[in-house]
Parts: sequence; C-alpha cells; structure tokens
Amino acid sequence: MEPLYIIVLAAGNSTRLKSETTKVLHPILGRPMIGLLLETLRTLKPKKIALVLGHQKEAVQAYLGMTPDLVFAHQSQRFGTGHAALVGLKALKHQAKVKRGKVLIVNGDGPLLTKKTLTRLLKSRAPLSLLSTKLKDPFGYGRLLRGTKKEVFGIVEEKNATLEQKKIKEINGGVYGVDWNFLEVALKKIPKNPLKGEYYLTDLVHLAVKAKLLVEAFCLENSEELLGANTREDLALLQKVFLKRLIKEHLAKGVGMEDPEQVYLEPGVKVGPDTYLESGVRLSGQTQIGAHCYLEAGSVIQDCRLSDGVRIKAYSYLEASKVDSGSVIGPFAHLRPDNVVGKHCKVGNFVELKKTKLSDGVKAGHLTYLGDSEVGKEVNIGAGTITCNYDGKRKHKTVIGEGVFIGSDTQLVAPVKVGARAYVGAGTTVTEDVPAGALAISRVVQKNLMKAPQNKDTIKKSQDNKSQGELF
Repeated sequence: MEPLYIIVLAAGNSTRLKSETTKVLHPILGRPMIGLLLETLRTLKPKKIALVLGHQKEAVQAYLGMTPDLVFAHQSQRFGTGHAALVGLKALKHQAKVKRGKVLIVNGDGPLLTKKTLTRLLKSRAPLSLLSTKLKDPFGYGRLLRGTKKEVFGIVEEKNATLEQKKIKEINGGVYGVDWNFLEVALKKIPKNPLKGEYYLTDLVHLAVKAKLLVEAFCLENSEELLGANTREDLALLQKVFLKRLIKEHLAKGVGMEDPEQVYLEPGVKVGPDTYLESGVRLSGQTQIGAHCYLEAGSVIQDCRLSDGVRIKAYSYLEASKVDSGSVIGPFAHLRPDNVVGKHCKVGNFVELKKTKLSDGVKAGHLTYLGDSEVGKEVNIGAGTITCNYDGKRKHKTVIGEGVFIGSDTQLVAPVKVGARAYVGAGTTVTEDVPAGALAISRVVQKNLMKAPQNKDTIKKSQDNKSQGELF
C-alpha cells in the first residue's frame, strides 16, 4: 500500500463565530473539534499529518502536544485554501522521507468525517478524488460540474455560477485525495483569483482535467459528514449530529434509554449492556459504567467508574470517583473528586463526599459531609455528621474503623481516629481518638425549664410575688 500523508487546513479565524477562541478549539461534546478529527484521521495510519495553523497557533499546538506523527505549519498570510495546502505540503516534504503516495486534504472543522468514508475515498485510483453530496438548498456552495458520462470536469463557486449551474444540487465537500506527484506540480500552477487575490484548492479539478487526468467524486448520501462550523448555529448542529451518532451506537450495544433525545454522552464514555438511563442523564469525560446499572433522572457523572449493578438516584452529581457494585448513590448526593465507594454502600440524599474511601457496606443516609476520610466496613454514619477536615491552613484525615456507629449530628475534628466497633453518641464533638469498642459522648447537661401551671391560684400567687419584688 502506498504511503498516506494528510494535510489539515486549520488556519482560519473565528470571525463569524464571534469568538476569541480559534475555530478548531471550539468543543464538540466536551472536546475540541480538532482533537475529534485527528482521532479519526489517525485510524487511517498516515505517515505524517501536517496541520496548517494561523490564528492562535500556539494554543492549538499546546492542546495537541508534540507527537511524532504531527507536523505544524504556519500560514502567516492568508492567501486561500490553495496556498494553505502548499504550506502544508512543504512542511510534509521537509519531514517525509518518502515523497510519494497519497495526500488526503481535509478541513480542520470537519469532525464528523468517518473512517469508512475516508477509506473509500483513498481507495480511488484516480490522481484526484473528492467527496461531494447533494443538498436541497445548495446556496453558497461550490457546484460540482459533471459531463454526459458523469465524469467531473470542474467546480464552480456560487458567485461565479450561471443560473443553470446554480440549479445543480451536488456540491463540493472540500475533502480531497490527491496523488503526491500531481499535487506537488498542481499547487504551483493554481492561478490567483483576480477578485479576492487568493488561490483556491478547487482549481485542482480544472488542472487535472486540463492534464487529461481522471477526477473521481464520491457523492455521500448522508451530507451530515461534511458539515463544518462557521457560525454558532453550525457548532450547535455539529454537536447535535455527533450526539445522535453516539446515542445510536450505545443503543445498538444494549444500553436502555427512557428518551434518547434527553441523554447527553461524550465520545470517551463507555456504558455496559442492560444499563438504563432515564431522561436528563449527562455522562462526560472518560466515564465508564458497568452492566445492569440504573441512572435516574438528572444524574450528572464526569470521569467516574461505576461497577456492575450500581444505582444512581435522581439529581446526583459525581466527579472523578469510583463506585463498586451494588452501591446506591443519592438522590441529591454530591461526590467530589477522588472518592472510592465500596460494594453495597448507601450514600443518601444531600450527602457530600470528598477524597474519601468507604469500605463495603457503609451507610451514610442523609445530610452528611465526609472529606479526607477513610471509613471501615459496615459503618453507620448518622444524619448531620461532618468531618471537620480543614483547620484554616491544612487538610487533615479522619479514620473510622470497622463496625463503628456514628450518632446523628456528630462532628469529627480531624486529625482523629475512631476505633473498630466504637459508638459515638448523637451530638458529640470528637476531638480525640476513640478507642476500639468505646462509647464517646460529649454533651452539656440538659436543663428543663418549665413554667408553673396557669390556674387561678397560681396566677394570683404569681401576681402577689411580683408585687413583692420576687422573681418567678
């Protein structure tokens, strides 16, 4: 197989997006679109990928990092797509040991392209091949010109098209597969557009036809793959289409959904079969969810790992945490980063965890905060319990042994340890370690202050006492 090289045109500004962020760094389902595109392009196993950058090139390079397969090229002056491709090819020539093969040219704002489509394009034996599609309203796009035998002989831009040409529904998709040798010669021959003073990549078609070379166009039935992003509306549409694709993939793998249109997923998310997602569930980052889980309405889960059989009750928020099988979280629970929840635990309503490890069978039913804590097996945490882990300068750890019972409204002032099978009475403030099996309790003496019964005799007596200056 001949070597493959790729040129990504990503030097454009974000003028129509009305954004200070360069177009290719705008997120689609939580990830910059250039990252999504490169993920697809790398499945083609190219020798090198040249990214032609302009606006905010440093930011794009910082995001992508320096990897062996990437070559960064800077288009300092914007002279059109033909010029950008030439800048990219020069960068490849400088890096590539083998200066032959096939060159794939794509736009940086095309994250919906699939490996299947690009592979089909690259299998063409024509010196120049391209992707096209048909639109009901092709206004603004370059029209593909075909001959009587359906051969491609040109592309005409909207502003240069005749009335008859404007009726053509097939448009240029802006994705090209080109033989290296032809591209190297043709890019230097592209004429400058007299109106814009730019060099258009579409003129490759005219140059190929002039040289009597075959030009092949693959017309995609699904035009969504060729969607780009010039406006905020375009960005929203890209995300909607990409999300629909991901949802379809998960449904096909056995994931149940109450209403697929009300579920949000990101590309890095994995969900096991027979897991069920109610409406309003959001799964983001690198979240991995096992089989037979149940996620109730409004659950938000980011960068978490849930084992099989976990239930997340409504409107719970989980970040960067692990939950083992059979545990129940929520409703309205908040797991901040770095928690490990063991098997068959219960983290109930309005419970917050931060950097805490719960061993198997721990129950914290409601209204509790556990931060920087380690809790042993089968511990019961009463309502209103908090770990006082911050002294104003540093965080301290609370350790609770196995089988401990923590009464309601307990404050554990860290650093502190509660030994195995100890009891802590309700309302206790624990400031010292509690030995194993002990009962810890700290309370003020209870006082019951009561008024005397209000009958006629006591009222008269009270009045008499007050008249004599006595206090009741």
